[in-house]
Amino acid sequence: MKLRDGLTLAAILGGLLLMFVMTRFSLPERVKPGSPEFDAYIDHYIAECLRNPPFIDKSIGTLPTEAERAAACRIAVLQADRLNPDARPLKRP
Repeated sequence: MKLRDGLTLAAILGGLLLMFVMTRFSLPERVKPGSPEFDAYIDHYIAECLRNPPFIDKSIGTLPTEAERAAACRIAVLQADRLNPDARPLKRP
């Protein structure tokens, strides 16, 4: 391998490493569980779930109460957040 080839390879790898570092470490932090922003984020999606309920099977006999629906929405929203924490909003500076 010639010197020119080695320098070209080093430049390409250095460029890739620089792009990786810039995209990974320059992102703002996401809100953390327990913060007021996180609670507002969860409450927003719980309210959205209550406004637009999923399909309910009417053959079960009795429809769920408002409290049962709210509990089910809270569980669904928290589970979705746990499975995809990258969907959390970014912290504001």
